[in-house]
Amino acid sequence: MYDDEPSGIFRGWLVLAGLFVTMAVTSGLGFYAQGVVLDALVAEQGFSVSMAGAGTGIFFATSGIAGYYAGSLLTKYDARLVMTIGSLVGATGLALLGQVRNEIQMVIVMVIFGIGFALTSLVPGSTIVTRWFVRKRAIALSIASSGLSLGGIAITPVIATVIDADSLVYWAPRLAIAFLVGMLPAVWFLIHPAPEPLGLRPDGDPPLASGAPPPSLEGVDFKDAARSRYFILISVTFIIVMAAQVGAIQHTFKMTKDRIDIDTARVALMVLSGTSVVARILGGIAALKMSLTKLTAFLMAVQSLGIAILAIGDTTFVILLGSVILGMAMGNLLMFHPLLLAEAFGVKDYARIYGMGSLLMIFGVGSGPFLVGFIRDVSSYRSAFAVITVFAIAGLAFLAAAGKPPSVQSSGDKREANVRSQQHAQQQGQAARTLIPANQIEQPSIATRRRVAVIDRGAAMGEDRLGMSESAAIAIPHKGSD
Repeated sequence: MYDDEPSGIFRGWLVLAGLFVTMAVTSGLGFYAQGVVLDALVAEQGFSVSMAGAGTGIFFATSGIAGYYAGSLLTKYDARLVMTIGSLVGATGLALLGQVRNEIQMVIVMVIFGIGFALTSLVPGSTIVTRWFVRKRAIALSIASSGLSLGGIAITPVIATVIDADSLVYWAPRLAIAFLVGMLPAVWFLIHPAPEPLGLRPDGDPPLASGAPPPSLEGVDFKDAARSRYFILISVTFIIVMAAQVGAIQHTFKMTKDRIDIDTARVALMVLSGTSVVARILGGIAALKMSLTKLTAFLMAVQSLGIAILAIGDTTFVILLGSVILGMAMGNLLMFHPLLLAEAFGVKDYARIYGMGSLLMIFGVGSGPFLVGFIRDVSSYRSAFAVITVFAIAGLAFLAAAGKPPSVQSSGDKREANVRSQQHAQQQGQAARTLIPANQIEQPSIATRRRVAVIDRGAAMGEDRLGMSESAAIAIPHKGSD
């Protein structure tokens, strides 16, 4: 039963705080840390750059496959249970990274780590945000996903420093403990999977009238969405976009370290992440007022420019300039993928739709680091970054081919109409009800025969009162009906 009036702070903001923390932990110790791990595997364990890049690719490919199944799990089980299991699995993989000695061990450990990352990061995070927010979804997702950038700013540079000063062998199990300490309190005490079980509604809208059932989820079925032309072309777009983006991100640290020094490499990572924080918030605000498709195209062009500048950068200034420009695009593009899917297909089967989209996108995320590493081994980082610049530009053609998203009736508009109707009914002191036009009222199949008696009003009330004579009164006709 729902309360008649909301009280206190909207619980959705506390949920966002929890997701902000979990995304910071998973990105700082998982996503952005892959570049640091890649460098450590080359320096400590003797792997080639292309093989270490393949390990990073396996991590992301596994997280994509597991993310698809995470979408199905989130429709059946409490998101907190899914994220708790993911935290334990992810910590196990992180601890084992220090024990990797050959290619087979690296593959196994990256698979474990990738599964844990998938069950704790973007798929559950964006699914929970989508359930708690409708009208404010873009800004809410920008706030929660800013944790991804904070992880790159505050956590990954520290990891890079301590591993460079000591070793991945020493720090891996300690980082695993930090992973659990950062994840579990936020999952258990701040996050809740949806507002309705708490008697709340998305966006902090007034609760339903007492005893009223929650509104049904609007959107497209998973099978219809997955077969649509729009979904297929958007998926191809982000495969290409993320191959270029993640390939650049994961190799920026080592490329900068090789060209200049490790201090500049750490600063480049911080600039990438810091710029993405500010740009993501601005992008979330812009998405409330502008076309998501046009914003996505603009950011893809910005990303292409940033990677091109990194390709030719030989000085600290040019490297940091390229990092700033790439950072402006990278966080927003990652955020706009779920926003585009939610806008196109609604929230009904969102977890499965985004899970499938993430699975397909991971083909780009996984291949990007390997492609850059392979080209670097046979040529140079300059050639590798030039190739992925071409990839980034090519993605614009597929985005244009996808066109506008399919029209889905906004559940937010329906919700606002219901709220206004309920508030009006409560002001009148009665329950809200639906009025049916007269021409739509079902008529009885057999007309009821009635008799209507019309009496002599003069006789009933007295002729004198009516000022009528007896003869006039008698002249009044009697009416009857059968």
